[in-house]
Amino acid sequence: MKVFDSKKIVLPVIWVLTTVSLGVWWLFLGLRQNRMATELASRLGSKIENDFLDKLERQSAMIKMEGAFFLFLLVSGGGTLVWLTFREEKRNKLIHDFFSTVTHEMKTPLASLRLQAESLLEEGVDAGKDKLLHRLLKDSDRIESQMNKALYLASLMRSEGLYLEELDLRHWEESLREEWSELDIQTEWKETKVLADRRALESIFRNLLENSVQHGGATKVKILSESVSGDKIKFRFEDNGKGFSGDFRLLGRLFLRHTSTSGTGVGLYLAEKLAGRMGGDFSVRNSESGGFLAELVLPSYSSKGRNGV
Repeated sequence: MKVFDSKKIVLPVIWVLTTVSLGVWWLFLGLRQNRMATELASRLGSKIENDFLDKLERQSAMIKMEGAFFLFLLVSGGGTLVWLTFREEKRNKLIHDFFSTVTHEMKTPLASLRLQAESLLEEGVDAGKDKLLHRLLKDSDRIESQMNKALYLASLMRSEGLYLEELDLRHWEESLREEWSELDIQTEWKETKVLADRRALESIFRNLLENSVQHGGATKVKILSESVSGDKIKFRFEDNGKGFSGDFRLLGRLFLRHTSTSGTGVGLYLAEKLAGRMGGDFSVRNSESGGFLAELVLPSYSSKGRNGV
C-alpha cells in the first residue's frame, strides 16, 4: 500500500515549480533590461555621466542579490510545504492503519462475548440476569455498529474504491427484519435492481435504521423504491419517530453533536459520502407526519450498459 496519496503532493509541487519559474524569469528579465540600459549608455559615450553608469552597476548587483534571496525563499518555502504535506499524509496513514487494525482485532473478542451471552440466554436464567444479558447484547451490537462505521470512515479517508454490481433488493427484506426485530419494516419495491456496492449500500441501510431507532425513537419504517429519470432509482426511508428539530444543513457533519444525547454524525456522513461515491445523491428532511425522511438516489442496473460502468 502506498505510504501517502501522491495526488495530494502534486499540487504543492506544481506550486513550487510555478513560483520558482516565475522568479527565475523575473530575475532574468530584470538583468536583461539592466544590461540593455548599460549597453545603451556605453554607446552614448561621453554624453552619459559616470554617476549614472555607477547607478546601473549597483542596480545590477542589487537585482542579482535580491533575486537570489527571493529564489532561495521560494525554494526553501516550497520545499518545506512539500515536506510538511508528505509528513502529514504519512502520519494520517499511520493513524488510519492503527485505527483499522485495532477495530479488526476487537471484532473477535466482541463476537465471542455475544456468543457467550446468547448461550447463557438459551440455557435459561432468572429474570434479573435475563434483562442484563439482553442489555449486554444490545450494547455489543452498538459497539459493533460503531466499529463498522469507523472502518468505513477510514476507508473513505484513504479513498479506497467501491465495487459496483447488480443487487436485488428483494433478497434483503428477511435479513433487515431479522436484524431490526424491534422495527416494523414495511417495504415497497417498485424497482428491485440497483447498481451499487453491496457493503456500502448495506451500511447506508443500517445507518438509517439505526438513526430511526436510537435518535428518533421510531417503531415503524417504510422503505420504498421507484425509478426516476436519468436511469436512477430513488429510495425513500420514512419513520414514525420524532424527526429532527435542528438545522438540517449541519446534520451529518462529522463529530458535531446537536444535543447532549445526539450521535456523532458519522452514520449520516457515511451515507452521504458513500452515495456520492456510487454516483448517487443523498438528502434528509422531516416528513409531513413529523418523522424523519431520507431519500437516496442511485443508478439503476439498466444504466450499466449505457454508461459503460
